[in-house]
Amino acid sequence: MRRFQLFSLIAFVVSTAAFLPSASAFATATAIQDDAKIAPLPSAKDVVAMMIKAQGGEAAMSKHPSSTITGKFSMPAMEMGGPMSIQNASGKMLVIVNITGFGKSTQGFRDGIGWTMDPASGPALVEGAMLDAMKRQANPRGDLDLFKTWKSVKVTGREVFAEKNCLVLELQTGQEKEVRLIEETTGTLVGSRTTQSSPMGEIPIVTTIEAWTEFDGLKVPSKLSMSMIGQQQLVEFDSMNFDPITPETFDFPPAIKALIADKEAREAEAKKNPSDPETSSDSSSSKDTSEDSSSKDSSKDGSSNPSSNSDGG
Repeated sequence: MRRFQLFSLIAFVVSTAAFLPSASAFATATAIQDDAKIAPLPSAKDVVAMMIKAQGGEAAMSKHPSSTITGKFSMPAMEMGGPMSIQNASGKMLVIVNITGFGKSTQGFRDGIGWTMDPASGPALVEGAMLDAMKRQANPRGDLDLFKTWKSVKVTGREVFAEKNCLVLELQTGQEKEVRLIEETTGTLVGSRTTQSSPMGEIPIVTTIEAWTEFDGLKVPSKLSMSMIGQQQLVEFDSMNFDPITPETFDFPPAIKALIADKEAREAEAKKNPSDPETSSDSSSSKDTSEDSSSKDSSKDGSSNPSSNSDGG
């Protein structure tokens, strides 16, 4: 949470129009690009150091082994929302969002396993790029390990974002990419652009950090705004504590345990019969996003009513 990448915790569909600058914005961006020809870009190492300092510094970021932050999620135009919390401890993470009219949505990570559970799609294991993102989010060192958690970290230019002159920091591992916009004079993270895979294809996500709050020397984003096809979505946090969290908090819910057991059984069977195309296909299939896999696993573990299993986090 010290990196506080909420950007990939909830997927938002963003209109392509959000990326089209107005004429005045284009003129400003061009001016910054012209200036960049004169002023050399700082190194990625220097920019990351600025960003760490803006968050309170290495001492503040590594001071507490656990943290709990609470607030609310809302979609004003749809009059939907509710309380949410994020808990981190020793490389484990639990995110809970209770949305009025929808129910409880939970995401968790521990021991290299990521999972989700909500009333719409039921319990599911997370794989691929989303699992990698959850692993980074659960890392208690956060941006202190930025060069370890991303294979490529580089400064690619300057641009105006949220009316601030920003450096563009590009992070990439394989096909996974995140662009951070960092105010050049302060090192403050202003926003990000990411793309998240979904059954509908690649979904671009743009996040703007509107406010920061300091808790015991650690500065974290306290208000984040996302846009999706003309609709605004907000995440606001009002409290944070560093009290110890019991290990049981991060236990897998029964429905997730059943999915893990089923996956392990299929992988074990695939090792016994590597030439069996049906078994190999089963072992490599993703069970993290499709409704078909969710319903298949639900029938195996008796969790045909996903919402009845959403309290196991």
